[in-house]
Amino acid sequence: MYDANKRRVPVEVLTAFTRDLLERHGMSPEHADIMTANLVEADMRGVTSHGHWLLQRYSGQLDTGEMNPQPNVRVVRETAATVLVDGDFAPGHVAGALTMRAVIEKAREAGTATGITRRSRHFGAAAHFALMAVPHDMAGYATTNAGPTMFAFGGRERVVGNNPIAYAIPAGRERPLVLDMAMSMSANSRIAIFERLGQQIPEGWALDNRGLPTTDPIAFADNGAGAPIGGPKGIGLAQVVDAMTGVLSGSGFSRSVGRVEGDEGAISHLFQATDIGAFMPVETFKSRMDAQIEQFKGSARADGVEELVVAGELEWRTYDEAQAEGVALLEPIIADLNAVAARKGAPTRL
Repeated sequence: MYDANKRRVPVEVLTAFTRDLLERHGMSPEHADIMTANLVEADMRGVTSHGHWLLQRYSGQLDTGEMNPQPNVRVVRETAATVLVDGDFAPGHVAGALTMRAVIEKAREAGTATGITRRSRHFGAAAHFALMAVPHDMAGYATTNAGPTMFAFGGRERVVGNNPIAYAIPAGRERPLVLDMAMSMSANSRIAIFERLGQQIPEGWALDNRGLPTTDPIAFADNGAGAPIGGPKGIGLAQVVDAMTGVLSGSGFSRSVGRVEGDEGAISHLFQATDIGAFMPVETFKSRMDAQIEQFKGSARADGVEELVVAGELEWRTYDEAQAEGVALLEPIIADLNAVAARKGAPTRL
């Protein structure tokens, strides 16, 4: 997709490099491990927009305290099946993972549980949190609000974030079914990568600040917007996510997210876990999921289509390649990472 050279970096090398770099920003070893796992997994799955591409941005935020490198992440309210966590402006990777762990524990007893994280920051790839539930024979769900980069349908003013949703559902012989999608035709960070590379974005991805289609990533950045999936349906989903995260948590929502100081500018997340065994025997469910996936993949193909794939399948293939051959990183991203490492006095370069 991106017209730039890539280089493969062994998973263990990238993991050690990232962990060390985050600790040099003042993060504890435990929190650095949590954030590293999120970033490395995103790049292993080929989700370049939510992996190490963002580390330069996070570095600046950790240095200024916009992201709190030493947060007091704590539970502020809970029931048998719900938990509200205060993130203390931690990296969302950390606050989100700690919330999802609590949700999984509650789902063991309650069958299903929901957690909300308030006063947080950007949490990376949503799929990471949904996938946390799968080893526990649970289906996971994760979502977050974000700074406004989308217009109300037919509008021309940024009013809501490109708020993603992610599901991860266990299977048997098949890999887990994983859906992670933004509410516009492209994640904002993917557009930012095209801008960094000086390249045009595909048609249909973005609108300029007049509400007209554009292929210029700079026009998107100049108060343009992501083009919503499904027209008004995408905007409707983005607003619902904003309501169930920002409004319900007491953190920022709509136009305030990322644009004002304090709680009203904070990001918030929502997580759910559903214990498969609360509804049917786990092996029965996994067998049925295999059958469902096989029906999709084995259905009749349209002319010219060589293969049908299901949600997450291409990312699993990229993940397997990364394990065997190393993580494919764009050379400009490697250059940015090495610049951060030099600035923080890290001895290692990629």
